[in-house]
Amino acid sequence: MEFAEAAARNEEVFRSVNERIDEAADRLGVETPLPFHCECSDAQCVEKLSLSPNEYQRVVDERFCFVVIPGHENPAVERVVERGPEYYVVEKVGEARAEIDRDHPQRRHDSSGA
Repeated sequence: MEFAEAAARNEEVFRSVNERIDEAADRLGVETPLPFHCECSDAQCVEKLSLSPNEYQRVVDERFCFVVIPGHENPAVERVVERGPEYYVVEKVGEARAEIDRDHPQRRHDSSGA
């Protein structure tokens, strides 16, 4: 498995966990910051970062963006598009971006409305 493919798969696992946290927060009306998992490409990372459900939703609304702890960004597969005190927002580039698009489509980002 190539690095970009492994990184994309790892990030999608963390994204899935974080989306369940976000959905529960939405059901319960939680607006205060919550501990979300770092969505970096390191499969060994178990660190958490704090952000509100609204902040998290703003990030995931951008198809190729993920939240990571500062210092966990990987310039080989992503670029930092936002720097906050507790987290960075990174956008996938190159083969990592293509891998997400091929293997991990998210219908809510599908422009066809399907």
